[in-house]
Amino acid sequence: MKKAIYTLIMTLLVVMPAGAVSTSDKLVLSDVTLNPGDGTAKYATLSVVSAVRKYAAFNVDIYLPEGVEPLLSSAGVPRVTKTGILPKDDFDEEYLHTLSATYSKEDNKINVICYASPTADFTSMQGVLCRVYLTASTYAKPGKASVELKKQNLTTADETKYEPADASYDITIGTSAKADLSVSSANKWSTCILPFATELPAGLKAYTCNSKNDDEKVFYLTEATQIDAYTPYILYSESGYTGTLTGEVDASLYPEAGYATSGYLTGAVKSQTINKGYILQKLNGVVKFYKADAEKTYNIPAGKCWATPTDAEQDSYDFKFAPTAVKNVKAANAEDARCYDITGRNITEPRKGHIYIQNGKKFTK
Repeated sequence: MKKAIYTLIMTLLVVMPAGAVSTSDKLVLSDVTLNPGDGTAKYATLSVVSAVRKYAAFNVDIYLPEGVEPLLSSAGVPRVTKTGILPKDDFDEEYLHTLSATYSKEDNKINVICYASPTADFTSMQGVLCRVYLTASTYAKPGKASVELKKQNLTTADETKYEPADASYDITIGTSAKADLSVSSANKWSTCILPFATELPAGLKAYTCNSKNDDEKVFYLTEATQIDAYTPYILYSESGYTGTLTGEVDASLYPEAGYATSGYLTGAVKSQTINKGYILQKLNGVVKFYKADAEKTYNIPAGKCWATPTDAEQDSYDFKFAPTAVKNVKAANAEDARCYDITGRNITEPRKGHIYIQNGKKFTK
């Protein structure tokens, strides 16, 4: 009972910033490279840097950038492990400190608390204290991403609390990405948008949607020969499909708005909340795009798409395959050859990661 009370008191001492003394001492998070969608957590180290005193406890809020999350247990607890200058018992080599972490998904924040009962100094004024395990989503933008450390508190054995200034540190999002795709055998249809270009796997077809017939209430689908980066598609698999695709992400193509539109489709790169457009659903046994109820909100997770025809009032749209728009495009000569996309539209500024036709031949910019 006494130990539980003491532990509670120590926790409060670490958490409560009242009376804290400002200090140039700090906690530092190391860089780590995370590959989008890899699923394998890698750790960044959290260290204390001090030139004047040893500490015995600390508390910090770690705010993660969008697309980066902690590795969580089945109970939703972030994986944060002890190491470095945390002292151990001489007898059984067990760490003397208690290390606890919680995660707020709303703020994308990890709170880490470290204390000992009874009080025990770290073994050095500076060094690694713990490892924080992180993962990056399939749709995280490659490059440097900023992690913010806030509400830092460092506590000495005599219970003096010191408060470092807020700080930010970079971690790295790699370019080698993985994405899980699935189409249920029951529905046969789905949608996707990927951050990289890739060949279509066997058993899976992808379609763009650039035209419609309001009288027949249908979207015309044009079959794609591959999946282009940051391009929304309707998927079809007769017997269902589940697999993982891989590719290299070009950060220059990343849609900063968090979504990308092509034709009548819009794909979410960041989770989107909408109340208009058309949602792919199976209602009364029929899969098609149904008009969103303006009085409801719909969550479109990253990697999925919805239909966005701005001039449509129909309650739903079915699918129909469009006739082949371009069979063979020829130009008089190479100097004045025009460039077309796979739907037959003349394109003056080809984009990276897309397939085009010029002089009757396909090419990818």
